[in-house]
Amino acid sequence: MLNKILIPSSNAPIFFKNGHCQICEFQKICFEKLVERDDLSLLAGLKSQEILSKNNRGIFSVKQLSYTFRPKRNPYRKRKFIPELKALAIREGKTFIQEIPNIPISPTEIFLDIEGIPDRNFYYLIGAIIKTNDSETSYSFWANNENEEENIFIELFTLLQSLHEFTIYHYGSYEIQALRKLSKSLLSEYQEFIKKIIDCSFNLLNVLTNNIYPPTYSNSLKDIARYLSFDWSEKKASGLQSIVWRYDWEIIQNEALKHKLIQYNLEDCKALMVVKDWIKTIDKSEENHFASNLKSENIFKWGITDYIIKEFEEINSRSYFEYQREHIFLRTEKKVYRAINKQKPNTKINNKPDRRINLFPSKCPYCKGRDIIKIRVVEKLQVDIAFMKQGIKKRATLFTGGPAICGKCKRKIPSIDMKQLPMYGHNLMIWSVNQKIQYKQSSEHISNFLKDSFNIEVSRTQMTRFKEQIAKRYLPTYKEIITEITKSELIHVDETIARIKGIDGYVWVFANYDSVYYEFRETRETDFLKELLRNFKGVLVSDFYTGYDFLECNQQKCMIHLIRDLNEDFLKNQFDIELKTIVIEFGKLLRSIISTIDKFGLKQIHLNKHKKDVESFYSNVISQRFESEFALSYQKRFTKYKEKLFQFLGCDNIPWNNNNAEHSIKPFAKWRKKISKSLTKQNIEHHLVLLSILQTCKYRGINFFKFLKSGEMSIFDF
Repeated sequence: MLNKILIPSSNAPIFFKNGHCQICEFQKICFEKLVERDDLSLLAGLKSQEILSKNNRGIFSVKQLSYTFRPKRNPYRKRKFIPELKALAIREGKTFIQEIPNIPISPTEIFLDIEGIPDRNFYYLIGAIIKTNDSETSYSFWANNENEEENIFIELFTLLQSLHEFTIYHYGSYEIQALRKLSKSLLSEYQEFIKKIIDCSFNLLNVLTNNIYPPTYSNSLKDIARYLSFDWSEKKASGLQSIVWRYDWEIIQNEALKHKLIQYNLEDCKALMVVKDWIKTIDKSEENHFASNLKSENIFKWGITDYIIKEFEEINSRSYFEYQREHIFLRTEKKVYRAINKQKPNTKINNKPDRRINLFPSKCPYCKGRDIIKIRVVEKLQVDIAFMKQGIKKRATLFTGGPAICGKCKRKIPSIDMKQLPMYGHNLMIWSVNQKIQYKQSSEHISNFLKDSFNIEVSRTQMTRFKEQIAKRYLPTYKEIITEITKSELIHVDETIARIKGIDGYVWVFANYDSVYYEFRETRETDFLKELLRNFKGVLVSDFYTGYDFLECNQQKCMIHLIRDLNEDFLKNQFDIELKTIVIEFGKLLRSIISTIDKFGLKQIHLNKHKKDVESFYSNVISQRFESEFALSYQKRFTKYKEKLFQFLGCDNIPWNNNNAEHSIKPFAKWRKKISKSLTKQNIEHHLVLLSILQTCKYRGINFFKFLKSGEMSIFDF
């Protein structure tokens, strides 16, 4: 049954859901009509301009919008709210997942909800549920007027100070805004504790905005909790209704209204607990629906189409190219018949040996007698390629050996185990590995090339073994690279996600001017760096990932990352005068430093003069008293990383950015896009061994293939 798009007449009123609906007496009636119409305005994540834009494209309903969802081609891009996926969740009645959320876990969990009156900037009620393994306790703090506002927060802080390790869960940013507002008027001892509370807080709304898409029109706490079968005692309970109850209480001082508000506040905390527990149950089980596993419904894309009736499936199966060519056209077209016969594969591979090697000893190792009696003759054919000045040719070697005894002393002569002889030669292995690592050819392409060009049959599984064997052979070279890097005066470090065919982890890259080292880790934890860089005495250049902060070596933070963050936040908040001041003044400072670098290079003798400019920037700009949220966050960031931002001013040849590491990540990122379906952690590690050697060869001007052919084990002596 097809949906008809009804265009209303010019006399009929057109209504949509908007911010005023929650205070309208006709809210329920209009909502039922909007649901019946499946109107796009039901989706809380869509703005009016976006709705108009989709209407112009012929999309008027949530159901129509759901059919426009397309999975992201690149799963490593930053995820944002996708209204099309939300619409699909509503249509299917399923919860779709972008990524398994990482929710902090603590022995003590606190579920916090604050009620206030926005027009008066007044917070009058705080509800908290403290949950441990064996207990669950509810607390409420009530303020009769504005004069008691600070008291209820101090009561909350006194309660929380008795706890050692905890995580505070809240929904939205309202609670954090309240804490920041109070911190400006409280004593310094409470300001420090408020910072701790903010650091230990977790906003569950962010998880539902970016990662989880339940079949609800909005991500409000009410909608999500009711979807999870939790409900409030008061059916009309809402944030706006609580303000009405508060104003009524201030007029008549009714204890029933006060009790109703406290109960509503605690039920918000309980709803928050239900949502958090539900999110924690989400894992990679078959019951969950991952958005990355969805396929785009597009007739112009390759793949198998699911037909509604079996007759269509049968008709479609008879329409494929190979079926028609081998079953239909074959009967009537002689040219097709002859072409198919010519294309039949020649299963016989000619591996006639062009040389023979006898592994039987010429004399007895004990008595030196030459009367060698062969007990059994075993032959093993090894296929290889030979490198010549003019090119490459196939070489097949037949090895002959087996057990033997000495005819003179009658003692058994030790023989070479023919099973240990490889089926393929070393030259063939390094040539295949070079094609795979340097030229990023797939195993299938290399196998086909060897078969067509040299009549050598090598399976794709065997190609993987080639890489494994060569990687193990050059493992000492791989370890030598990181040893040499840690002896240098500079290391660039960066990491990238390595979610490859179900394998979760991170690839770390360490680079300087002439070496690159890759290492795979299952987590982003940086504990291993302390051991890896224990002998490093130089400067570590990195981004602002806090995992690097505990390292004791000198560090230089990447200015490019800071500039990008400043630029992005300023574009979103162009009316923030305080943030604008920081951006402009920092731009002037950095521009003068870069001018000196362009003229004289990274020399301490020329860069020292800018230390006065840095101090002036901090005293005149960063030390100001800011009010805006973004200006305060950057003030904290500049203060925390002052020494690490301008480390390069007091050193020679230390860059102010981390482009070397970011450039070194690209070869892995390109391979990540082209990897095969059958991949293991061990396969990734073997690839990184060879990739480290390849990139180090490039940085040192060495031909990677020549290095492999030479048989040398040290790049630094090549």
